[in-house]
Amino acid sequence: MSDSRIKKARILKKDLPDINVNQEGYDVRYRIISEDKNRTSHWSPILNLQSGYTYISGNIDFNKTGNIITSIWDQVQIKNGTVLIDTASEYDVWVRFDRSDNGDWIYKQRLIGNTINIITPSTYTINGVQQVSVPNKYSIEVYLKGTPVSRNTSFLRVYQDGPHTV
Repeated sequence: MSDSRIKKARILKKDLPDINVNQEGYDVRYRIISEDKNRTSHWSPILNLQSGYTYISGNIDFNKTGNIITSIWDQVQIKNGTVLIDTASEYDVWVRFDRSDNGDWIYKQRLIGNTINIITPSTYTINGVQQVSVPNKYSIEVYLKGTPVSRNTSFLRVYQDGPHTV
């Protein structure tokens, strides 16, 4: 039987921190403050809340005009069961240029939106060593916004495209 005097608080998704990529959930902690705001508790230990969300990707397209590469993808739907909770608007983008010789993945940027334009570089790197030849392949991976920014897990990866000839 619940106590009717106990107050509950709901935290909206927009007020949660970025998802912790390594823990695959939200790291949160709390403290209790009296109604008259004269007394506060200590902070709780950090708790990891598993979201239980499903991320629904669509299509990703590649286009090259001159030395400009454009990648555009459908916004990712975030669902809890069958209920649409939100659509993602921020993404972490990683790109790789090479000559089919396993060039390095480079973190490009966190962006708001679902389109990125990239200028084809004149060089690329393998294991941090700059190569003198011009790359002819392009690949992209798109992740939902998370902390830390990392490719170490596929948890938030929503798109993987390439290699494309550039």
